[in-house]
Amino acid sequence: MSHVFLLGSSVALFLLGALTSFALARNPRLCGWIAVVFVTVAAVPLCGVVGETFRTGGQPEVILLHLSSLGASWAIAVDPLSAFFLVIAVVVGVLSTVFSVDYMIRLEKDSVAKFYPVLLVFFSSIVGVLVTSDFLFFLVFWELMTLTSFLLVTFERESSTSQRAGRKYFIVTHAATLCMVAGALIVWQISGSFHFAAMRDALGTLLDTQPVSGHLVIFLFVLGFATKAGVLPMGDWLPDAHPVAPSGMSALLSGVLVKLGIYGLLRVFCSFVPVSASLQAWGVVVALAGVGSLFIGTLAALMQTDSKRLMAFHTIGQIGYVCLGLGVGLYCLADNPALAALGLMGALFHVANHACFKACLFLGAGSVLYRTGERDMNKLGGLGTSMPLTAASSTIASMSIAGVPPFNGFASKWLILATCLLVGMSAPLFLALAIVGLFISLVTLASFLKVLGAVFLGQADENSDVREVPWTMALPQVVLAALCILLGVFPQVFLWFAHAALAGVSQVGLPPIDLLLGGSWGLTLAVSGIQVGFWAPSAIVVALFLSGSLAYGIQRAAGARVRHVPVWTGGEEHAAGTVRYPASSFYLPFKEAFRGIYPTVRLRVPAFPASLRKALDLDRWLYMPLARTVEQAARGLGRTHLGIPQVYLLWIVVGAMVVMGILLLTV
Repeated sequence: MSHVFLLGSSVALFLLGALTSFALARNPRLCGWIAVVFVTVAAVPLCGVVGETFRTGGQPEVILLHLSSLGASWAIAVDPLSAFFLVIAVVVGVLSTVFSVDYMIRLEKDSVAKFYPVLLVFFSSIVGVLVTSDFLFFLVFWELMTLTSFLLVTFERESSTSQRAGRKYFIVTHAATLCMVAGALIVWQISGSFHFAAMRDALGTLLDTQPVSGHLVIFLFVLGFATKAGVLPMGDWLPDAHPVAPSGMSALLSGVLVKLGIYGLLRVFCSFVPVSASLQAWGVVVALAGVGSLFIGTLAALMQTDSKRLMAFHTIGQIGYVCLGLGVGLYCLADNPALAALGLMGALFHVANHACFKACLFLGAGSVLYRTGERDMNKLGGLGTSMPLTAASSTIASMSIAGVPPFNGFASKWLILATCLLVGMSAPLFLALAIVGLFISLVTLASFLKVLGAVFLGQADENSDVREVPWTMALPQVVLAALCILLGVFPQVFLWFAHAALAGVSQVGLPPIDLLLGGSWGLTLAVSGIQVGFWAPSAIVVALFLSGSLAYGIQRAAGARVRHVPVWTGGEEHAAGTVRYPASSFYLPFKEAFRGIYPTVRLRVPAFPASLRKALDLDRWLYMPLARTVEQAARGLGRTHLGIPQVYLLWIVVGAMVVMGILLLTV
């Protein structure tokens, strides 16, 4: 069957599911299951398109609508890069929808009519973004995706925090979209077309004849896509939007939505920007921006006590790893395609890995919130015994995001940092960036040790009645945790898809994957036929299994019994919760132990200038005034709806008079 027919069938199923779920919204659970059925069935033709695309190397372009006056056409084309991101959207989308069936019942104050229908339209817009090859129609689907995600973030209408975060997200992302519109219009003046191919040729001409304007266009595109990806400082909306969104949507925000920002960056740099010294310079810029997000986002996460806000900052940090791999790949694309391929493959592999472990972590945080009503880790603890599946899945995902072998996060980080080290032999900047990446990986581990210790470890309170979440919420976490293991133990399988995705859009021929990652049971990095790195996850798994079995055998042979005794402190018994380390003080003992290494003389740091602080307070002078203006305009418009038919007729007459006046003035 035609790929256009399959894509159309999928989108039609999403939209039909939106209408059906809206009609059945009075029954939240039935509405949720209807959404699950339609999302799952709609995923089948998408999987067919993905399989055929990777088999043939791409699907031919088909034009559905042509607007000759604008130089635009609704063109549908699917290449391996689109297919790669479609797989991520399908997997995380189906699992998040299943998770939401029972989770959304908890939010009784708001009707699911505002969630499932919007969610299904959101999925259809993602498909449109990934298969459209004309920038005008790309922006149409991009805006539809932004609008529906805004409605999902602000689902809890009575929460002022939710509404404030939604307004900030709406304003920031639309400002970013305006940047992309400005860049597209500059190129359109030369090309006369919004088609990707015409824009690529026009941008190349612009860089040759007017380099300042050409780099301005690239900057506008990068600013727009990097904002959606969550790269700092443009990704400041993420820590506000994640905590207030329903947990299923939080998983989609981090697992799918921010990845489309990376998809846009890959399109710009691999398809639009010619391979030249300009691309090399932009590679450095992207890598530096990535390391900045990696450093600031992860250190900010270490200080958080709100579980979902902590993970939102980690999304910023992990996207930094992706941008580091993307940057080093772009830097090498002209001179060393082998190293460029390794860096870009590492970035794309980390996109898939991050979608798995971060979606799992958000669903785990949502499960804890579902059973306890708490996101504050200071008020949690000892949940590992009462929520074993959630605890096990969150532990695997935590080890994955921290880059602990043999989980998937280690494989992609190893590939990115190894490439930076190799490039660093001739460009010391990337050597320094790799060191920062290694350090931040340890900070990530420390952060998630805090999460596991504060939420799941320790003894549970005696009066706690917390139990495991329903299977609809536990199953998606288990599946994602299993993917974290599979992608870590068999990385070469998934790197083949990453290589195929990049080979389909790269302007430079990339070396075959067999020459880059040899070895049937591990990864062997090879550059110019010389092996420069080796990683054997299967051997590590065997070693861990044997050592674990040996330890368990010794413990069983000793016959030692496990004793459960009350907590005894200061001569009397205490409840477990009263002596448990809260999340806010988890690392206080370390700070106390090492305080002697710091100088005893305190340096006076000048106060931050009040005027500069006010200038950088975007909430005060930009976001909130714009939000209040929009709200006041909406209220003013609302006052005109009086419910009196004569008033509506008067508006029609006034509108007709205005239209006639405009026509008379323009004729």
